[in-house]
Amino acid sequence: MLQELTNNFYLSEKEAKVYLAALELGRSRVSLIAKKAGLNRITAYEILKRLVEMGIAHSAAYGGIQTFTVISPKTLVEKMESRLAVAKKVLPELSLLTGGGAHKPAIAFYEGAEGIRSIYEDTLSCEEKLIINIAHSQNLLNVIGKDYFDQYVKKRVRRNIKVKVLLSDTTENKKYKQEIKSALREVKFFDDKKYPLPNEILVYDDKIAHLSFSALVGVVVEDKDIAQSLKSLWQMVWDSVK
Repeated sequence: MLQELTNNFYLSEKEAKVYLAALELGRSRVSLIAKKAGLNRITAYEILKRLVEMGIAHSAAYGGIQTFTVISPKTLVEKMESRLAVAKKVLPELSLLTGGGAHKPAIAFYEGAEGIRSIYEDTLSCEEKLIINIAHSQNLLNVIGKDYFDQYVKKRVRRNIKVKVLLSDTTENKKYKQEIKSALREVKFFDDKKYPLPNEILVYDDKIAHLSFSALVGVVVEDKDIAQSLKSLWQMVWDSVK
């Protein structure tokens, strides 16, 4: 059941554990859900807040004590089906925007931590099986959460999608150099004091994603020529650093 939730409902392993624990307990305090899920209280609380943002959990105070409950499995499936139905409904209209006449780049705007996670989920559909990236790892993890990122990496590896990433030259980032095989990740470092980069840029297929962690927004531009230009610029930087 845990594996099904992580593979098919875009939940991290810990999010799935919290969902299953809350489902079994019914409306409960954070401490009870945390104990049932095998997590510490702070981690469980942060995950429950994310589930509330996603519409999967609900919070209410009883006797001055905050409690949480989660939606039923049936409602969870219906929620996923509803999102798919909406996507199918707007697809013809979106297709009209890109059909006929002069070509126009497709632009999508995302908000909040969940929006940034959605962009990362989109990279998993990469047909070229390669993502190139200029990243600020700590700012990224602070927004999307280490649990989610770890699960994302596992999904990416299962789909045999490689990533080549430029990171700031910090001691903390050196660990990523050791994961070339296990994470299908190739890393090079740049001087972040000389070239400060607090945000992130990802390029995959014909898409460019610009993420702002301070504003919690992401913009994805889909255009073959623009993507190729960014790929060439990125390659020039990649070739120039160690």
